[in-house]
Amino acid sequence: MASFKSGAWATTSQDLLWVVVRLFHESRSEASQKSDKNNSGFVYAGIPLLLAAVWSFAVEYEGMLHTSGLPAELAGDSLTKLMETRYRVSGELLDDLRDLVEIRNEILHPVPLPTGTPDNWPDYLRRVKQKGLLTTSGSPNCDYVMLGQIASHKLFAWAVDVTKHLYRAIVYSNPAKVRMFQAFLGDNFSAFFG
Repeated sequence: MASFKSGAWATTSQDLLWVVVRLFHESRSEASQKSDKNNSGFVYAGIPLLLAAVWSFAVEYEGMLHTSGLPAELAGDSLTKLMETRYRVSGELLDDLRDLVEIRNEILHPVPLPTGTPDNWPDYLRRVKQKGLLTTSGSPNCDYVMLGQIASHKLFAWAVDVTKHLYRAIVYSNPAKVRMFQAFLGDNFSAFFG
């Protein structure tokens, strides 16, 4: 357990989600004006903030009204490992989280080099493309570059949905805390993202 330090406490996850909601609505508006009804660059800011909000929410969930210290897993460096071990996320949701983390990494550390595939999409993220979430030219042999394919409102909407399920896993991980945190699910996702 990590011990608490003195100082102020705040619910940063709410602030991060508020920014993401604004980005999401701008993304929806931008995409609706494009011929494919999908292309939007707001995903470049939205996905990293969504994952930051999940991590922040986990810290808030574990720390609020708990004075003896935070679980050691929260001090780690892998959101995927935290969600898998502490909140028992598994199966397709865990795979979606892994893909979302990789997409976030591609956004934060862009390397605009060829992917080595005919459709300019890396094989390690193939399942994302197979879900039909990307902005695409439709050509299997000459699609947009990777970051161009990531500029997708559908991808942003999927990332919001994955985030909602991660929040749900956190909220329902401890039956004693469900009542206190259940409102975060409805208020943050249904009402805000529409």
